[in-house]
Amino acid sequence: MLTSNSNSIAQSSLNRPILGIIGCGNIGGRQAANFLAHGYEVYVYDINPDSMAELQSLGARITNSCAEVAISSQVIFTSLPTPTDVMSAVMECEHNLCQGLQPGSVYVDITTNSVETVLKLHQVMQELGVEMLDAPFNDCPVGAQSQKGMGLAVLAGGSKETFDKVVPLLQLMADSVLYCGEITSGTKCKLIHNAVNAIAVQAVSEGITLGLARGIELQTIWDTLRLGSFAQNPGDINGLPHYWFSRRCDDISQHPAFNVKLLHKDLRLALNMAKERNIEVPHLSLSIKDFEEAEQRGWSQYSTTKVSCLQEERAGVTAKATLPLISNSTDTPTATENSTIGKGRFSLFAVLILVLASNLLQLGLHWLFHV
Repeated sequence: MLTSNSNSIAQSSLNRPILGIIGCGNIGGRQAANFLAHGYEVYVYDINPDSMAELQSLGARITNSCAEVAISSQVIFTSLPTPTDVMSAVMECEHNLCQGLQPGSVYVDITTNSVETVLKLHQVMQELGVEMLDAPFNDCPVGAQSQKGMGLAVLAGGSKETFDKVVPLLQLMADSVLYCGEITSGTKCKLIHNAVNAIAVQAVSEGITLGLARGIELQTIWDTLRLGSFAQNPGDINGLPHYWFSRRCDDISQHPAFNVKLLHKDLRLALNMAKERNIEVPHLSLSIKDFEEAEQRGWSQYSTTKVSCLQEERAGVTAKATLPLISNSTDTPTATENSTIGKGRFSLFAVLILVLASNLLQLGLHWLFHV
């Protein structure tokens, strides 16, 4: 796949590429240490000398500029706070990355960037003969757990050929690596993810503050959320293929257990509880408007997911596909599997083995003491 002593990194699967990382903060620094722990040679640059010194103690080679990183490395990562920072490091600052990049190298931006910036960078990389991926990193926040201890997911956009070249590196960075499509696709997916997450967090904040304002203890309202279906399936994300993507939500004959009318009722009751104390709950109020429209359209007896059709109309799209009920990325970046079902099968198999072993033990003891 990658070589360590040539401008071309696609010649040999036996040798490892030399890596460069620009931005050694929370994410970049940890990934640099991670690559070093896996035996890679890593060049680093950061405007903070202390960040580089810490990595130097782990075996990293420190540099004096972005250009020096590019000259010394074959796969270069940028992990920076903002699109402006990326543009400066890659194209604008003194001794920038472009001044050192060589044809055949690969540039991977793991910053949560803007689509416009990624397109500009990609155009410049093409002119330089450098391959590029936009691959924003989905870190592991408090409350979540990474199997590998590094992060949850890498969302990669760019040519499939380039992706295939560097996917072994990406797989060291997080539990899952998802190829999202052509350049900018990774950035788009990350921005959508963060937007959905932020809205969900605000919705949770409305629920918690409403509970506190109505005299519910914080521990109690937190337990209510974490022990209910919301915590097990936040946003019904794992259930979407069942009712929505399959279009089962369009079929009233499916007789859903929880329909639009019932949830609309619950939302109105929650809103009334807020109004009694003059508590503003903007996300709840907006959601109720959608449910009101859904009932006006005659969707009262449909699955609650039917309300998503309103958003489909606004966007001019239809979410229709046959997807597994629960989908988790495996080490093969383009493959998915139902890991929950897999775990369930393993557990069932383990139980059967234990039962069988127990029966055999009992038979053995019975034979031993009755011989």
